[in-house]
Amino acid sequence: MLTGVAFVLALAAGIFAAHVKAFALDETLIQQSAVHYTGDLPHSLFHDLDARATNRLYSLLLSVAYHLFGGVNSIRVDHVLSVVLFISTVFPLYLMGRVILRSAWFAVAFALLSVVVPWLTLTSALFTENLSYPLFWWTVLAVCAAVWRPSIRSDLLALLAIGLLVCTRVQFAAVFLGYIPAIVLVEYLRVEGSRSFWRRLGSGIGASARGHIASFLLLVAGVVVLLYEHSQPTWSAKVTQALGTYSNVIIRNGLPSNMFEGLLVELIALALGVGLLPAIVSIAWWCRSITRPTLDRRWVFLAASSIVLVVFLVLTVYSQGGYLGPITEERYFFYVIPVFWLGTFAALEDGQVRAGELLIVSLALAAVFASIPFLSPLSQETAFLAPAESVVPHVMYQRLIDVGLTGLSIQDALAILTVVAGVLALALWPRSPRGRAWIIGIAVTLQLLLTGYAFATIDGRVPGIQGRTGGSFAAVGWLERAAGSAKITWLDNESIALPPAATAAPAEDQLHTALFWTPNLIGWAEVPGIGVPPVEFPLAARPGVPSLSVDLTSGAITPAPAAAGIQGYVVGQNDSPFLQLRGSVVARSSDGVLMLTRIERPPYADWLAVGLLPDGFIGTGPAAKTFLFAPSSSSPQAVAVAMTFVPVPGATTGTVVNVRLGSVARQVRLTSNGAPQVLHMTACLPAGVTAIQGAIGSGRSALVAGRNVAGGLASVELSPEPAAPAHC
Repeated sequence: MLTGVAFVLALAAGIFAAHVKAFALDETLIQQSAVHYTGDLPHSLFHDLDARATNRLYSLLLSVAYHLFGGVNSIRVDHVLSVVLFISTVFPLYLMGRVILRSAWFAVAFALLSVVVPWLTLTSALFTENLSYPLFWWTVLAVCAAVWRPSIRSDLLALLAIGLLVCTRVQFAAVFLGYIPAIVLVEYLRVEGSRSFWRRLGSGIGASARGHIASFLLLVAGVVVLLYEHSQPTWSAKVTQALGTYSNVIIRNGLPSNMFEGLLVELIALALGVGLLPAIVSIAWWCRSITRPTLDRRWVFLAASSIVLVVFLVLTVYSQGGYLGPITEERYFFYVIPVFWLGTFAALEDGQVRAGELLIVSLALAAVFASIPFLSPLSQETAFLAPAESVVPHVMYQRLIDVGLTGLSIQDALAILTVVAGVLALALWPRSPRGRAWIIGIAVTLQLLLTGYAFATIDGRVPGIQGRTGGSFAAVGWLERAAGSAKITWLDNESIALPPAATAAPAEDQLHTALFWTPNLIGWAEVPGIGVPPVEFPLAARPGVPSLSVDLTSGAITPAPAAAGIQGYVVGQNDSPFLQLRGSVVARSSDGVLMLTRIERPPYADWLAVGLLPDGFIGTGPAAKTFLFAPSSSSPQAVAVAMTFVPVPGATTGTVVNVRLGSVARQVRLTSNGAPQVLHMTACLPAGVTAIQGAIGSGRSALVAGRNVAGGLASVELSPEPAAPAHC
């Protein structure tokens, strides 16, 4: 039954995930690593500029799809793979349930309810958590088994599981740091007799080292290396090189001031995610069970997993610097949610939870809700990064408006709701099995409603919030479709005023969108000094051609050896006002912003502008210099030039732009907040002439947002005329 229901869940969530088209910035890093691993293994695995510390195993799995399919299809396959990985957590959870619970049916229910949670929405993103979740619980199982029956084999198996887990996220090194005290605690309790505490502890540590010799050797070696390296002047540099952006975890001094607050926020957020009632029941049961050691297999598994989970939570909050407020992400903590359902079903079997314990837990949770506000607003990304902390307040706010209780804060409402849940548990749980069944049913319903609302948000069904599904895969895959498997270079010629792609989230620009959906976009090229910002990360980590220049007499891209590194296909801004390379246009993006060009070899420029502002606007300083280039010809040539100028946003007066191209001068008058103006000019090149110089300057400007500008040059369209006009 477990496998069948898991298959149905994976099928439903997989179909949904296959239609996701939006992405977060972190996904581009994971995707770039996956593309990187498609060749030169194992070298590429150990030399990955996109990977964060040890986080590589998930990308390695995703790379298989890139070997077998194209860019768009591989991403869709990897979304489905992520669903399968996440849902597969039911298997280690079921095995854990069979140790703690007497009923196999309860173990099945516990496992399934631990995956049909709001954090299942993580499968809509290519995030490492999709692999980390099942691996985490396989590791907890291996650790518990090694603590229960010490042996070299079980110890090595636990270390192997921890090693694989750390290769998904470096934060899981905390599991090893929880494994050691779990071993020592159980061995300490196994020491018999009336010895003093210190003698008993010494005997326990000795037994721990003998039974888990590999782990203790690794611990000693790690401490020795850490102490030695910390004494060296290169300590900080080595940590930064090894851990990258995570290096501040190691070299931080002192504890964050709000660590305890961060732990409480995650506790109440995760409690909400499972319907609140299981948290109340399970915390009461867990505290009662852990504090009554029996040293049987069930208790050892409970104790070992509890220590691992507590150390993991504490070190995770420490690593992120305490409570992060509105940018708190539950994805770092949701791994512990199965304990709520495990404790609930165990309490359902044992019937040992008392009314007073339920009351104390519910009042304590209510006090935390009343004192710590939830600060994560519901959005496209918080629906999977922090669904409980964003969805619950969003829904409650709407319900408070519906019933006219606008004076009641979300904090107060959550505190009252927790007290009501405690009273409900107090009234129903101790009475009869039927009352306990009602508790389970209410909690399951609340959890499924919360999960459904989070998925509805991602599907764009919540008013005011852009979804992650919808749009055309053909639109996002246009580069791959046009260039096939040919390598593509990103040309850095984009105005910062470019709109985001139609299928991207507002924070995702054209570069990230093209990079995410096009695995053969592998390099970049830039001409410094033309006014555009440098290429952004993560593309900047790929091979690039920097410091190019344009020969102002011919348009040749120099130096020639470096220019030869530009691939035959180049993608950049459609009719860029900054720089255009000579070649044939192969395709344009569906939103008309980007253009794919098959460039000539060696590469030449058709158009160059120097002195425009990064958004293409014309300032009041020196005029921007423009250059139009054409191949050398024995007869006169003519090029039709269409320049599109846009007015200054928010200007209260009209502006004037002065334009000169060769010997021809024009003025463009822009009405405040009016329509763009297209200036048509013809550039005449005498026989043997390959370049014409021009200028674009301010005739009359407007002061807006602290800067004087006359207008913006949005695009330059060049069209060689087959026959030169008579005046040429």
